[in-house]
Amino acid sequence: MSGGAAARMKGIRWERAVAQYLGTATTRSTRPGVHDDAGDVVMENGLLLECKDHGSWRVQEWFSQIEKKAGPDERPALILKRRQMSTAYGLVVVRLGDVDLHHL
Repeated sequence: MSGGAAARMKGIRWERAVAQYLGTATTRSTRPGVHDDAGDVVMENGLLLECKDHGSWRVQEWFSQIEKKAGPDERPALILKRRQMSTAYGLVVVRLGDVDLHHL
């Protein structure tokens, strides 16, 4: 597993970019040693977002993590960064049952 300060900062930059794109703020504490049990971005519409900027994706694992963090009135979602693409081209992973495909 890779990590370190550079990887954390890359993730924090992606979280902030997503929050700015969506017009909201991140919930993540960027203070060293502070554990964070919330999603990275919480939307007023009940979406709980986990933002990931990794070279290899572990979608099943990450989605399970955000599902565990979600409260009963929240819908979990992953926002995955795509290399060499702007924030608008990030991919969203949600449960099919949480999406009304007739109104997209």
